[in-house]
Order: sequence, then structure tokens, then C-alpha cells
Amino acid sequence: MQLNWKALYVASRSEKKVTARLLELGIEAYLPLKKEKKQWSDRKKIVVSPLINGYVFVNITLQQREFVFKAQGVLQYVRSNGKDAIIREQEINILKSIELKGYHAEAKPLENYKPGDRTTIKHGPFKGMTGIVERVSGKDIYTIALESLGYSLKINLPNEVLTKLSKLL
Repeated sequence: MQLNWKALYVASRSEKKVTARLLELGIEAYLPLKKEKKQWSDRKKIVVSPLINGYVFVNITLQQREFVFKAQGVLQYVRSNGKDAIIREQEINILKSIELKGYHAEAKPLENYKPGDRTTIKHGPFKGMTGIVERVSGKDIYTIALESLGYSLKINLPNEVLTKLSKLL
């Protein structure tokens, strides 16, 4: 009995309820979550929401494939090349690691940076430091020169941890 991780599309804003229903049915389900500090006019609150909206992951056998539809809110399987997409265990572990370590992650369109752009780092050990994009490596990895204490430290960072500084600085 081989188990495979698969991704399910679920009804909008029902990821937590669908995950609970799947678990009640005895299906191993995983919903990666993120914590965000939200500010309203009268208060601040930590909000826990899905890392990837509209998706829940299940670890199932072929015999359990149709059983997941007993959970209200499951729409369909994510498909690739005409078959259910198989999610590698390593990818699930990465999602679990992001969640466990509290890394900030969000899905959004990537901003394109070019050499010479001034940036600030939003997350991680270099949070708050500013630098200049020196090189673009691949689609979303940037080599940033950080100038601090009279020397330059060059590091490769992914797009999601950078914010472009305004031209006025």
C-alpha cells in the first residue's frame, strides 16, 4: 500500500474546515499555515491563515482517492499531464519547515529587480539591512552587496525577502 501526497483544490476560505473533515475521516491531511500580525483601526491581532490559498495536501493510497470527496468542500485534485499531481515528500517537508520555523512566506507576483536597484531585506538574519542588487541569478535569486562596517558582504537572496527602496534614498 503505497502512500502519495496529493494536492486538493478546496472551496474558497474553507481550507481549515476541509482539513478537519479529512482528518475526521481518517485521511492524513496537511494544511500549511502562516501567522501574520494584522492591524485594524482599533486593535492588532495575530491571524493564522493558509500559506497557499485554496489547497490542502493529503497522503493517500490509490484506494482512498475517491474517499476524500466525502469531506465537504473538496473540489478536485490538482492535475498535471492528465493525472493527479504527486507532491514529493521533500516538498511537503519544506512546507512543514517553513511553517515550523515561522519563516514569513506568501504567494505573490514576483517583482523584477535589476542590477543597481537599492533594496532592503524583509526577513531572515539580514532583516533590515539595505543593499544594492549586483547580479540576477536565475528567475528570482539576486546577489546583494550589503555595505556594513566598511566592507561588502555579497549574498544570494530570493526575491520574496527583498523590497525595492524608493529612488529618493
